[in-house]
Amino acid sequence: MENQASSITLEASLENLKAVNSFICKWAKRANLSPRSENNLLLAVEEVYVNIVKYAYPESLGKVTICCRMDKNSLISKIKDAGIPFNPLEVPEPRLVSRLEERKEGGLGLFLMQKLVDNVGYEREGNYNVLTLVKSRKKKIKRRESKDN
Repeated sequence: MENQASSITLEASLENLKAVNSFICKWAKRANLSPRSENNLLLAVEEVYVNIVKYAYPESLGKVTICCRMDKNSLISKIKDAGIPFNPLEVPEPRLVSRLEERKEGGLGLFLMQKLVDNVGYEREGNYNVLTLVKSRKKKIKRRESKDN
C-alpha cells in the first residue's frame, strides 16, 4: 500500500467539492489517520481547492488534479492546477493580534491550512502550481504520569 497512489482530476468548480472531500476521506481512512487528523487534512485541502476555484482561473474553467500516496510515516496529497502562478507560502502571516477592523481581508485560510498539516511544499512545474500537503500517520503518544503509592 505504501507505494500505491491514485489521483482525481476535476473541473475547478465548487460543485466538485464533495468529490474532493470523498477522495481525501478515503485516503485518510487507508492511512489510518485519527479522526482529528483526518478532519484537519480535509479542512486544509478544502481551503486550497476553494482558493483554486475562486482565483486560479479568472478567464475560464480549469482543472484540478489531486494525487494521494502514502509512505511509511505520512499521507502525502499533491494538488495541481494550471492556473495563475501562486505560491501560498509567500503570503505573509496575518497579524492575529491586530484589531479586527484594522486587519486586511484574506490570508487567514492559507495560514490555517499550514497549521492543519505537518508540512507544506510548493513548486511551479512548467505551467502548473503543485502544492504538497503532508499529514503524519504516526499517532501521538500521550504520556500519563502514574502515582506510586
